[in-house]
Amino acid sequence: MPWVLGGDFTAPTCAACHNSLLTSPSGDIIAERTHDFGARLWVRIFGLPYAHPQPRSGNTTVIRNAEGLPLPTTFANVPASSHLIDRAEQGKRMAKMTGVCNACHASSWTTGHFAKLDNTIRETNAMTLAATGILQEAWKRGLEDKRNPFDETIEQLWVRQWLFYANSIRYASAMTGAPDYAAFKNGWWELMRNMTVMKDTLDYKTMLKKGRK
Repeated sequence: MPWVLGGDFTAPTCAACHNSLLTSPSGDIIAERTHDFGARLWVRIFGLPYAHPQPRSGNTTVIRNAEGLPLPTTFANVPASSHLIDRAEQGKRMAKMTGVCNACHASSWTTGHFAKLDNTIRETNAMTLAATGILQEAWKRGLEDKRNPFDETIEQLWVRQWLFYANSIRYASAMTGAPDYAAFKNGWWELMRNMTVMKDTLDYKTMLKKGRK
């Protein structure tokens, strides 16, 4: 059975946006049912250092980036494009999602929402890239051991930059109703503060290393 807008629900749920069969009160199909939660998603915003186009395959173990790592981007945010959906497919998936949004919202609202999300993705990716630059400088100076990029102070701060803060900001932006999270709880304030702590830690460890010589 379809979910009828304004009848079966008046506010979206995960299923309404991502996989349910939706119809208008007159029976017009707004979105087909799907068991693929990525079918209406064109960008992957959660779980990894950088937001990037969705993978072509659900078997993400086959992905290798230009550095040979099983990640969809390099540390410098160069995407493993051969493993990710192209612009045409991104456009198709975005059209499906905006069609769902436009069933309840004015097109101006939908356009504004996704423009905000695009900007959020650009800025959080840029902040993660800046944090990666600090991490790479720590490796260059011999302050951290590159062989394990997750176990030392600056490395752990780098992980916090994207895993907790950038991911939370993108999620809050995508879900539209969480400005408190986007700004404060694991949000922009913490993203900026963490960057400062990374830079201060880099300077402090550099000073200690010079003092030991």
